[in-house]
Amino acid sequence: MKFLNQKNASLLLLAALAASVMASCGEAAADPAVDNGGNDATTPVTEAVTQAPAADVINWEDANLPVKDYGGKSFTICTQDISTANYAWRKLVVDGLEGEALNDAIFMRNKKIEDIYNIKIESIYSSSVSSDMSKSVKAGDNAYDAGFDNIANLYGRAQAGELMNWYDIPHINLNAQWWDASVVRDLSYHDKLFVCTGDISPLTNVRVYSLVFNKDLCRYLDLDLPYKYVLDGTWTLDVFNQYITNVNADTNGDGVMNYDDRWGYFSQDGNSFMMYFAGGGTVVEKDANGDYQVVMNSQRNIELASKALEISIDKNKTLMADNYVASNGNSWAAASSWFAAGGSLMRASVFEPVPRDYRSMDTDFGILPYPKFDDQQKDYVTLPEETSVMFAVPITANAEYTGLILESLAAESVSTVSVGFYDVCLNGKSVRDEESSAMLDIIFANKHFDIGLICNIGSIKDTLKSLEKKGSADVASKFASNMTKAESALAKVADKLDEVE
Repeated sequence: MKFLNQKNASLLLLAALAASVMASCGEAAADPAVDNGGNDATTPVTEAVTQAPAADVINWEDANLPVKDYGGKSFTICTQDISTANYAWRKLVVDGLEGEALNDAIFMRNKKIEDIYNIKIESIYSSSVSSDMSKSVKAGDNAYDAGFDNIANLYGRAQAGELMNWYDIPHINLNAQWWDASVVRDLSYHDKLFVCTGDISPLTNVRVYSLVFNKDLCRYLDLDLPYKYVLDGTWTLDVFNQYITNVNADTNGDGVMNYDDRWGYFSQDGNSFMMYFAGGGTVVEKDANGDYQVVMNSQRNIELASKALEISIDKNKTLMADNYVASNGNSWAAASSWFAAGGSLMRASVFEPVPRDYRSMDTDFGILPYPKFDDQQKDYVTLPEETSVMFAVPITANAEYTGLILESLAAESVSTVSVGFYDVCLNGKSVRDEESSAMLDIIFANKHFDIGLICNIGSIKDTLKSLEKKGSADVASKFASNMTKAESALAKVADKLDEVE
């Protein structure tokens, strides 16, 4: 999945939406620890646009798909309930134009595909998507044309033989740029792929692990903006560790370091496993024959996990957000406000707080990928949550129909939905810089999916979180003791996937 040049693409999207609406009707001088408050991310886009370069447009026409008249038929997607997280990036269907780039891009994309095929695209919300899809498959009622759920749940349905292989779905071109190449690469197994996503929805990108940093604090502390390290390939765990050192300050002078003070690094329980995968750590890999093998117990992985743990448990620089969130109504937006008020130089979490929280705040922030293990690591690696949300097709669906509509939606999304998502991420109260746009490209282009994490092979997440709580970096014995159980669990997963026709 590639993204357009953001500046040109944003202009293009805004121009198109404006046309459719008309047709239808210095440096900081003091410590910048200021509480900005506020988490409303509904600021509308009002920038006027007069022209945009047509050469960058990628849409449905580029997919060379047939046109058919389905006579008003519904295209039904069983998708996760969004009543408690009603954000545009979580939606596949919206009610209408609202003057917000991503919402309006989704609306216009759907309308175009609906008009081409004379269909009605519908989301059926469920608190248990995979369970409802399974019931439908067993009943043979063809209630859903597709499902949209987290991959951990969907892999259970795949192992039960209830999902179609994407390589067999008509009209789907998995080599096309609108499908996420990292998903196809990492989650294909013996010419089988049971989940996929791409430009059709930004939700997987929303739930990747990344860093934000406070630029005002960088200037106050006389630190170079860390973009330079990312761009020259030297953003490693050692450089990151040095960057957040000597930032802590007992700002209220009470002799106790806590949430009332300034920290170098603000993260959350499990920071070590986030750093582990970003550093190129793995649990399961495919060998030359495409077979799965457990590889977590390598020397490099042990060294990487130990270094990640050392940073995570260092009380002189690292503060976890979990207790603060728990004492503030279990609100992760409260953690965003704490960071924005100058609480720390760096914050790590999934990416979602950027479009949800920070774009409405005055804090001048930047976006970064997680660091590499060392300068021998070729690429930055982005870890998506094991609960990342993707599409799957139940075996009872009409493959011809589902494939045609999913491919159409995906292709049309490149110059609409993906551009609208970048707009939501980058255009807020503060002027966002071009470097942050480049960081998004790096973050989203370098995702790595590990079947070991998705299927909980080797319990690596729980293992590293447990060591964090104990204040220990002694990972070698834990990895070694987990190997037999991990290999047995992986063999069961592989056997089940091999049995699926």
